[in-house]
Amino acid sequence: MAKAKRDADNAQRADHIYQERHEVHFTQTHDFMTENPLTEKSMLADHRVKPYHFKGMNAEQTGAIMHERAQQVKE
Repeated sequence: MAKAKRDADNAQRADHIYQERHEVHFTQTHDFMTENPLTEKSMLADHRVKPYHFKGMNAEQTGAIMHERAQQVKE
């Protein structure tokens, strides 16, 4: 009975370690966390980007959004 409990505890501990390692690996390699600019392209067309994300935008696109926001604040 003690051996069964020890084996169950070891299995649970090993599973926990595996899950933690998987989570770290997933976080380090996920496109969103690595700031892959391809994640921010619009599904409507390749040349469109999501205006609420700045990944993959050039300086002109970012400036246009900031200018539009400033105009909205003035209004």
